[in-house]
Amino acid sequence: MRAVTLYEFQRKYLQSLRAEDIKVSPSELQRFFEFINRTYGHENDVLSLRYDVSRGDYYIQAHGSVGFAYYLGDEPFMIQVLPKPYRHDPDQRRSMKFFLSLLNLSGSLGMSPRDIELAVSAYQDEGELIHELFFYLYVSQLGRKIFHGMYQEYNELEENAKTIRGRVLLSRLIRTAPGQLDIPVRHSILGIDNPLNRVLRAALEVVTENSEWNGVRRAAGSLLEYFRGVGQLNQNDFHRVSFNPLNERFRPVYILATIILRGFGRRSQRGTVQQGVFIDMAHLFENLVYHTIKRALTGRGIVYRDYVLPHLVKDSRKVEAELGAVFTFGPPLPDILIVTDSGKCVVEVKYRSLLVKMRGKWRRKLVRNSEELYQIYSYSRLAGGSAAIVYPRLEGAYNHWIPDMFEPGEEVLSFFDGTPFGLFGYELSRVGTDVFITRNGVVLRDSVAKNLREHLLSLCGGK
Repeated sequence: MRAVTLYEFQRKYLQSLRAEDIKVSPSELQRFFEFINRTYGHENDVLSLRYDVSRGDYYIQAHGSVGFAYYLGDEPFMIQVLPKPYRHDPDQRRSMKFFLSLLNLSGSLGMSPRDIELAVSAYQDEGELIHELFFYLYVSQLGRKIFHGMYQEYNELEENAKTIRGRVLLSRLIRTAPGQLDIPVRHSILGIDNPLNRVLRAALEVVTENSEWNGVRRAAGSLLEYFRGVGQLNQNDFHRVSFNPLNERFRPVYILATIILRGFGRRSQRGTVQQGVFIDMAHLFENLVYHTIKRALTGRGIVYRDYVLPHLVKDSRKVEAELGAVFTFGPPLPDILIVTDSGKCVVEVKYRSLLVKMRGKWRRKLVRNSEELYQIYSYSRLAGGSAAIVYPRLEGAYNHWIPDMFEPGEEVLSFFDGTPFGLFGYELSRVGTDVFITRNGVVLRDSVAKNLREHLLSLCGGK
């Protein structure tokens, strides 16, 4: 199947699609994107179609989500969106490694760094289609879990038996003819046909039907042999799955299974569009920054996420009640609040590019727009502390002119009234070398943890 690859916020004109022998009309694309946006868009579009008057052509544009989806019309193709900081990186594996690491952290997928390395290596060797990474990871992780045994649980069974076991169903026995030998009983049996295994089996079947990697398809087929005694998936099986100490080890592969089933479904259920999977990168990046700061300040401060601050307007509820209207639909909610013995610091995380086109020229900025400065200053005053903004950074390629938060000795800025203000870039190339994303959080190399800790304590008023 042909693939259309974009990076977040990149444009691609229909003329270039036709050059790649992908033939689809603007109206078909619009219906395709409307379906994807309804499924994953929430407040913002995932994909959009617009018309460029100056070029006389339509273009598609990706927005702030990474993932893939399928158009299965007369000319089927897959569209995949990759992380924008790596747009000019010739090695696509680095962007995939970054994406999987963040997804592992936020989604509790239970992958080790070696799991991700092996998946990314296979991605480069077999073919660069992002959905195959999910298939590979699911099959490899499920194989390890099954190696230690299938999950079994007790189910109640009613039957007519010649021997008495379990509980005798007296109400049914009374109505039985005297000469009948079989006795109606109810007893428990330990087996593998349970909601969890039905979900895992259904995901394996999807992999065997959709994967183009021969090794993954064969491995999935082999694993299906273990699920011979497992029935077909029912719609309510997802609601019936519950985890306990006996099956907790299957939770990460269950999460992967639900991603695969949501993104693909079964062939017989397909329409013109296969919704695939799209994940908001801003949320993943914010999660990475939170866990990094929390790790750096272990034992030196408390780190809160989405901390509720007082309203911007004094006596706001009284004013709203008198006037019969509201100021805002919610209180101020900074991404991160740091509390130390010496003071506080509010941190806003912005997953944005600071390179903008102004009057026909590309110019570097220090914040994306003025509103971000006004926002963080207001938060700092409400919290009674200092402020910081963190953007993604990639040396030589993306926002590389702002200070690296892991480097030593960066000068602290200040607002007009002397409130300390930090402007930092989270250097993405450090992920995997100085910053290690694990199953349960982030581990930092001692040197970079020390530098970051000093920056944050200095902002909060510490030493």
